[in-house]
Amino acid sequence: MAGPIHEATDKLSKLEATVASRAQAPLKKIERLEQTRDRRIRKIQEQYAAKIAEIQREMEAGTETLTPQEREQESSLLREYADAIVTFSRSASASELAPLLGVSTREAKKLILQAKADLGVADVAKAAAPSSDDKQNDQQAMPAAS
Repeated sequence: MAGPIHEATDKLSKLEATVASRAQAPLKKIERLEQTRDRRIRKIQEQYAAKIAEIQREMEAGTETLTPQEREQESSLLREYADAIVTFSRSASASELAPLLGVSTREAKKLILQAKADLGVADVAKAAAPSSDDKQNDQQAMPAAS
């Protein structure tokens, strides 16, 4: 007598399991999609982290070096700058050059001497006019008096 009841109960259990399984399928699919998404995100993060690290290594290694053409241009501009300083110093004192360059008179004197050395001006007295030489001597005496 209980046989038909057990059979009906088994069939209901199977039906409930099928329905529950069908209800779980979308959840499992969502879970798989989220896992796939997370793996892809990690992979992309690793790729970008590697690219960033490579750029940082290049930056630290000093890859900001000048090309031969840029080096030549820089050298030419530095010679031009030094020549301009020497030319200016021939008709003006270091104290007049200082505000133009935004440095102290002492630093301006150093820049003049360095520019002359860079250009290979052999004899400062011959290169400079007597009046500017006197001005330089006056300027050298002023800081000592202060």
